[in-house]
Amino acid sequence: MTESAIPNGKLDNKQWLSPAILIRVSSILMTGLMIGHVSAYPWTSIKAPQETQLTTLMKSVPFEFVGERSTYWNLYFGWGVLVAVLLLALASILWILPNFAALRPRSAGTISAIVSSASLVGAYLSFHFFYIPPFVLFSIVCATLTGASVQLLRRRNE
Repeated sequence: MTESAIPNGKLDNKQWLSPAILIRVSSILMTGLMIGHVSAYPWTSIKAPQETQLTTLMKSVPFEFVGERSTYWNLYFGWGVLVAVLLLALASILWILPNFAALRPRSAGTISAIVSSASLVGAYLSFHFFYIPPFVLFSIVCATLTGASVQLLRRRNE
């Protein structure tokens, strides 16, 4: 169980495209997505008077949902923090996954494929509703995890 994701701790030319490296690169990119998301706080623009007015209204208009009182700003802010935590959790899981892949390559390939598919959806949503940088990062994560998944799913579990 202590087997390294990178044999001998050194990489030769073939290993640069190994599933372990591809998954770790995806983990780093996912961390980049989280940093980019957090760095955009407060997730609003307040350059125009209408934008400032909207933010003020979000903070001041209360509502009740499932017996709890809140404001739209609380939901908006809380959701933004939750997204950051989930991106960091996913990056952490991806960082650990290559160690699991050494024991159960097909299972790790399935997990990689699931995250790759979710990243494809993230790229689509980023392109259509958000910004180009997360679109690019999600697209690269999708491609690298697809490469890792294909390699891992071709292996037999030992």
